[in-house]
Amino acid sequence: MVKNETVTVDTEGTRPSRTWNSRELLIIGAFGALGAVVTATASPATAAVALVSPVAYALVAGIHFVLPFTAGIMLQSWRAIPLTALFTAALAFPFSTLGLLLFPALGLPTLAAGLAVKMTGCRWQSPARWAIVAAVGAVVIFAISLVAIRPDLFSTALLVSVLAARLVSTGLAVVIAHLIVASLARAGVRVRR
Repeated sequence: MVKNETVTVDTEGTRPSRTWNSRELLIIGAFGALGAVVTATASPATAAVALVSPVAYALVAGIHFVLPFTAGIMLQSWRAIPLTALFTAALAFPFSTLGLLLFPALGLPTLAAGLAVKMTGCRWQSPARWAIVAAVGAVVIFAISLVAIRPDLFSTALLVSVLAARLVSTGLAVVIAHLIVASLARAGVRVRR
């Protein structure tokens, strides 16, 4: 008698079945916890910068995407990107000036970036694909940040400047994340497949 087996299709495109193992969840938790410390520590400074200049804030706010991107690259999982960001938000929201708004502020752009990774074929070492991923995340956080800009400040120049700053900061977050993963690999920290 032949036993019927069902094989689920992996959304990553690399494995017959995708479940999280405890090591991967611990890595996501570690990067999320570190992200929460960074977010809580940087919150007073970033809030002060936001009051002075929306463009300057857009430049420094990319720091919040470094660790979710790092987790995604290290685990080679698009889902690790938003999961790490949501874990960061869950730990940091009581200490952040954004409060509960930290969930959409971190979750939506990282979900969009993660989906961009998935839609571009999960090519983890392709700079062109990561440029697309960074651009998608930047556009989403730009759209979210429009709510926070005072209406009397709205101008075409300001909006273009904020979008450019978001693109630069998110692009730098991707570059830094790749550098962190490369440094960890050189130090012997690797995720076994």
